[in-house]
Amino acid sequence: MRNDFLAQARQPLLRELAGGRLLLAFDYDGVLAPLVTAPDGRAMRSRTEKLLGEVARRYPVAVVSGRAFRDLARLVPLPGVVHVGNHGFEVGSPAAVPRRVLGQVAEWETEIRRCLAEVPGWHLEHKGATLSIHYGLRRDWRRVETAVRAAGASLRGVRLLPGKKVLNVLPSSFPNKGDAVRQLLRRLRLDTALFLGDDLTDEDVFLIGSPEVAGVRVGTGRSAARWRLAGQRDVDELLARLVGLREPGNPRGRKRP
Repeated sequence: MRNDFLAQARQPLLRELAGGRLLLAFDYDGVLAPLVTAPDGRAMRSRTEKLLGEVARRYPVAVVSGRAFRDLARLVPLPGVVHVGNHGFEVGSPAAVPRRVLGQVAEWETEIRRCLAEVPGWHLEHKGATLSIHYGLRRDWRRVETAVRAAGASLRGVRLLPGKKVLNVLPSSFPNKGDAVRQLLRRLRLDTALFLGDDLTDEDVFLIGSPEVAGVRVGTGRSAARWRLAGQRDVDELLARLVGLREPGNPRGRKRP
């Protein structure tokens, strides 16, 4: 794969990143865990979970997901991992949603259900501050996708984030994943985030670019990320190499000369 981040030519870069003040940040679905059509998601493979735990003993680690904080904390129950939910709205803890936003989201839900009342094969996930319309439940999902996107386009005051067989509906005033990664860099006094993502929702992080973000796209598709990994087994290999590059109990790394 072009720009494969595990290629031998990338190893000096990986060693340099591991030796600096580095944040490791990951999307969850499609990066740390398999993509599934069920809205509840799937747990990490045992090897991935074990490696991520070892990485979290050596580096600051964040999992930055569109899932609600409570669901992400359930799926990634590892000490030392910062959970960022709702596409960057919940950074490190559940966030209280302003009453105005709750009312707005409730209005969107009513409108979506009205628009899609006669359309089979979709599921609405309510995450407090945001909504996700899943539509990969039938073979004719492309027809459902057209109806879902039309329903989303009818809403006011929203930011629509298309994903893999899902349309995420967020308040236009809310932060994105890139905002959350930048906030963590400031809060933890780190220089660079190595961020792995696989979806359109991750492009807000990739677009930040160097020197704040070294972006790695997992899988195929157009992306602003500079580097690539073929799939989740390569994610495991990268985690294993990161473990080998830093001693346990040294979450900050050495200072750069």
